Amino acid sequence: MKNIIKKIAAFSLCALIAISMNLEVNANVLDDILNNDTIEDTNTADDTKNIEDIENSDISDDTEDVENDENIYTIQDTGAVKVSDSTILFSDINDHWAKEWIKNAVNLGFVSGYEDGTFKPDRTITRAEFSTMLNKAMQIEITEKLNFSDVSEKDWFYKEVQKSLAAGFFSGYEDNTFKPNNPIKREEAAKVVAGAITTGNIDGEGASFLNDYNTIQEWAKEGVNTVYNKGYILGYPDKTYQPSKALTRSEAVKIIFEIVDNENIEYGFNITNHNETYSSAVVVGNLNILDSVGSGNVYIKNVVVLGDIIVSAKNVNSVELTDVKARNIIVESDTNPVKIVCKDNVIIAKSHLPVIVTVQKLGQNINI
Repeated sequence: MKNIIKKIAAFSLCALIAISMNLEVNANVLDDILNNDTIEDTNTADDTKNIEDIENSDISDDTEDVENDENIYTIQDTGAVKVSDSTILFSDINDHWAKEWIKNAVNLGFVSGYEDGTFKPDRTITRAEFSTMLNKAMQIEITEKLNFSDVSEKDWFYKEVQKSLAAGFFSGYEDNTFKPNNPIKREEAAKVVAGAITTGNIDGEGASFLNDYNTIQEWAKEGVNTVYNKGYILGYPDKTYQPSKALTRSEAVKIIFEIVDNENIEYGFNITNHNETYSSAVVVGNLNILDSVGSGNVYIKNVVVLGDIIVSAKNVNSVELTDVKARNIIVESDTNPVKIVCKDNVIIAKSHLPVIVTVQKLGQNINI
């Protein structure tokens, strides 16, 4: 598992930092999130069939919508069976295309099965559930105040929506709703994932060659292409993307597992040296530029900060950003005329900058 922020300089590399994942998510049931309560299952029923040629594709079984599902599942320990070699056995995944991803994800701890020993890999997953799964996998802790009309403090997913909104990879709708119980569509999931991963220096034509590319909504195309190029959400063997199709539990497991396995994840990071480039990482928490950088320059490239960039250095000359996303950038000193230099692809939702600070926009796709 690769979890490192690369600090590129003439004679320096950062040390590898291990990640310990202790995550527990279930589809509509969401095992152990609530204690001994029940949740009415409103998702789709399983309709399993054999799928071939899925090794390099993002394939799931077809699902049939079920309305007014009366099944009530008690939230308790998973029905999965752990055996001596740490594999996980469910009664309904033996011939499923996602079997290995499911086993690996359960062993990592961010999903579990149902009390009857099944996984229900082809049930759809809601926006709230996908938000929760991604939060748990990325260990998101920051929160933000909510004002969605359809999310209240009594909802089990209230804090999870707060977290994903604060991290910046989830958002609501123009009518001030979040639609937490709606199944998340593939194009929606792609946009969410694109906000939680590094996206600099990614080559490829994305999903543009697929037969139904023109059915992808404009707001989703950038995310769809980015995530496609990184291999997290691909097309089907029939050369379609099916952007409006609901994501399933098995597809969500595959996506989340591959993000954790392939992205370089740091849980907070301090930049302490000047004239070095810090690159290629997802920073969960804050990225701090400390006073030890002196009066030099700091370069940040291909970094996603699921938190804030905080410049506490009092004498730093400039902070140069390329392919950087962050929730906020804060300059603490009101006496240092530091330059914030934005090259290509800099997206920062908020900024707290004293009037003495200069922002230079030298590239394309800059929003600060």
